[in-house]
Amino acid sequence: MEQYQNVKLLIVDDNPAFTQLLDIILKEIGIQQTLVAPDYEEGCKAFDEFQPELCLLDIDLGKGRRSGIHLAEYIRKKNDNIPIIYLTSNYSEEYYHMTRHTRPSSFLNKELSKFKIEQAIDIALMLRYESTGNILLKEKTPYISQQQFFFKIGYSYKAISIKDILYFHADNKLTYAKVGDREYPTNIQLKTLEDEFIATFVRIHKTYLVNIEQISLVSPRESTVTIGTETLPIGYAYRNVLFSRLNLIR
Repeated sequence: MEQYQNVKLLIVDDNPAFTQLLDIILKEIGIQQTLVAPDYEEGCKAFDEFQPELCLLDIDLGKGRRSGIHLAEYIRKKNDNIPIIYLTSNYSEEYYHMTRHTRPSSFLNKELSKFKIEQAIDIALMLRYESTGNILLKEKTPYISQQQFFFKIGYSYKAISIKDILYFHADNKLTYAKVGDREYPTNIQLKTLEDEFIATFVRIHKTYLVNIEQISLVSPRESTVTIGTETLPIGYAYRNVLFSRLNLIR
């Protein structure tokens, strides 16, 4: 993908077989500029010399060695905004609390998924640009036209036709647009989207705003709607408005 061509990414992991596989996946999604380091010392040196825009760090860099958390602490002293994504085969609540102070963008399990890697990188870069002021995610104008959304991916904006968006889903501080099998993140609130696209979308739940034209099945008894292959819940507070918008024939 062209939007990733200029992204420099540092991988620090002590398993050569794993880093080779990871590098293949990264190149498949368009990241061509990668550098691999096997431990804390080499990772520090690589960070200083390579000047990456994103870091993927293994937490466990070998028995008796300084960990990826130590490396993240070093990186944070050098750069407070660079996204850090942790890699681990043993993700746990303990690890989460151990790493929280380094403000990671996300965690990835070492059972690699191309989609999860790409999504984690998308979100990490988007949040970095927000924090450095390179883009204004709170301003909806650059992102929305009458017919399309423009989602920030890497250095580019990807145009998505509004009619192709199945639904919006709020999760934590972000809202995700579901398009086919992919989700595109934005920090525009569901209420803002609901007010903007009242003719096209309808709120069915506190966390779901769905495209009316994409609804294939409504089950009032089960309080669900079906969109594509997914079944979504209907919140009690939204039932009457939804049913009135759909003109149900009894």
